[in-house]
Amino acid sequence: MKSSQVTIKDIAAIAGVSFSTVSRCLNDSPLVSDVTKRKVTQIASEMGFEFNASARGLITSKIGTVGIVLPENYTAINVNVYHGMLMNHLRTSLERADVDLLVTYQKNHFTGGNNINRLVTRRKIDGLILLTENIRRETLEFLEDRQIPFVCTHYPPANNVKDQDVIYTDHYVGGKLVAEHLLARGRRSFLLLAVEEFHLEFQLREQGFCDAIAAAGGKVIRLACESTFDSSYAAILENRDLLEGIDAVFALNDLMGFGVLKALKALDRAVPDDTAVVGYDDTEYGRYYTPTLSSVHQPREELAVISCDRLFFQMQKQREGGPVLKKLISIQPVLMVRESS
Repeated sequence: MKSSQVTIKDIAAIAGVSFSTVSRCLNDSPLVSDVTKRKVTQIASEMGFEFNASARGLITSKIGTVGIVLPENYTAINVNVYHGMLMNHLRTSLERADVDLLVTYQKNHFTGGNNINRLVTRRKIDGLILLTENIRRETLEFLEDRQIPFVCTHYPPANNVKDQDVIYTDHYVGGKLVAEHLLARGRRSFLLLAVEEFHLEFQLREQGFCDAIAAAGGKVIRLACESTFDSSYAAILENRDLLEGIDAVFALNDLMGFGVLKALKALDRAVPDDTAVVGYDDTEYGRYYTPTLSSVHQPREELAVISCDRLFFQMQKQREGGPVLKKLISIQPVLMVRESS
């Protein structure tokens, strides 16, 4: 019999056990004895049963698909540069576990409907990874009411977090790392290129940086613009008077950092001799830019692996009927020092 034709019912008939017993054996359920497990798995192996399918059953209980909910502005380059890399790591973690991936947004951009509710109602997914900053309170309540496993990834916990798994980078520490690095390099006058719109992760980066500078007796000049290359480039050129005496610039993401580098070049300020520049996110482009950009590395692979592990753990506990203790897991970033500082 070819492996593609073998089913759990075939194994059950040969083993002389029920369909549900075979399923429990292949899912390593504690409800079945080790003797029965060995017997069933040996028969399955001899019949050429595809264990990839059973491996998926160890993680997912119904459909074999996990949904990832993207930020609404995912296609904007200042969002996609980082989130695209994080998505690659999430996809790798799910594929390694032989789990299918379904990608969507919280809101249908055409109908305005709630995509999360629709996926759950139509039984399209077993669990969700929410890669979005502002999750509707009613959506969270809906997921909790339907007992759908989900994990919030990347974004720091907001006020509406209640009994949820949240896996995120400690951005306060990230900002502090930049300040400590620049101070250690002898920099004494700082420009912070901040973000006009409010996002908690950017606020934490800014706060960590400013607190560390203040603790060292330094002062920070704050200049805000949009979190894009063009906006940061224009902001520096239009406010060149602020650069008088400034010997270090911290840009809150890499795209802004690239804009700063271009503007400083146009102003004939040498980097890092006249002005050091540090970005945030450690995107691939930073290693190819001239000069290469020092940047805070967000632990993308760790975020992806831990998020998937926590989601799989929730799914397993849901099958077993046991309680799940939710966690807030903060991962420390690392400063990648390059030519710009």
